[in-house]
Amino acid sequence: MSYIDALCEEIREAGARYGDVPIDTLYIGGGTPGLAGIRALERVVNALDRYFLLDLDEFTVEVNPDDDNPYRALRALGANRLSMGVQCTDDAVLRVAGRRHDAATALGALGRACECFDNVSADIMLGLPEQTVAKATKSVDDVLPFVKHVSAYMLKLSDSVPMSSALRRGEYALPDDDLTVDMYEAVYARLRERGMARYEISNFSLPGYESRHNLKYWRREEYIGLGAAAHSEIDDVRYANPASIVEYVSGKRLGRGAARGEPVSEDERIFEHIMLALRTAEGLDTAMLDKKFSINFRKRYADVLKNLAPLLVWRGDVLSIADDKLLLESAVAREFMI
Repeated sequence: MSYIDALCEEIREAGARYGDVPIDTLYIGGGTPGLAGIRALERVVNALDRYFLLDLDEFTVEVNPDDDNPYRALRALGANRLSMGVQCTDDAVLRVAGRRHDAATALGALGRACECFDNVSADIMLGLPEQTVAKATKSVDDVLPFVKHVSAYMLKLSDSVPMSSALRRGEYALPDDDLTVDMYEAVYARLRERGMARYEISNFSLPGYESRHNLKYWRREEYIGLGAAAHSEIDDVRYANPASIVEYVSGKRLGRGAARGEPVSEDERIFEHIMLALRTAEGLDTAMLDKKFSINFRKRYADVLKNLAPLLVWRGDVLSIADDKLLLESAVAREFMI
């Protein structure tokens, strides 16, 4: 059985279990889905349409600049949003980062994407080897003519990434934390100047172009993930499909009821609501949290709120981190782990 066969089978299996829930956002990503070919993607979308109640407001496909992306066919398939992994528009930095594309390829791909899509997002990485504040800001300037949304992520490396080996061998060095923060602040200032609002720590958009799909994660709504390495959360249980294609094809997957499941405790859910909401501009609706979990947020966290008062902003019952302190979100969120 091929991977696409297994994925379509999981869609059928999952549809039998969860198919009565309306689906209003769809994200096809997790790598380079375009490499599967438009016929394979048609099979996947047709299976989703057959076994789930699709009423899509937003349908995003993830693409890489150096792939032969079938933009018109993706648009005809129903996609109305593209997310492109540009990362940087400095060729020296791209080479060090091990990217296959160069700046000209990325900008050309963005231009072709815009011929078919009004809603295009670009991913930008910050803190790459040999990157400077000027190079990071130029990357934003280069992509802005083409996009309505920018995701600007600070680099986090796993041991499996080839760049990690090169760094351990001393071939390159990463910018220090202070310089990476300077890059972020400069990029944020430039995006703000160009009318893009920061609606989550790493995500910026023109009004109305926020990622509706990703907002579901930050609002801690339920979601279904299908495919190898996909994650889901349903009825306060978190599921993970295996990353191994062999294991996935053999049947260890959500659709068959064989994905690894882990119940999420009430304390974990409360903390995750707090942590995720504090990443966003809309903040944490404490009245909603009180009602959902039958708690008194202000009383439960009285000491934490007192200690963090200089970093926090209240708007009625809505709690946020002050705009100029948002990069401290991880440290702030940890204080609520009680």
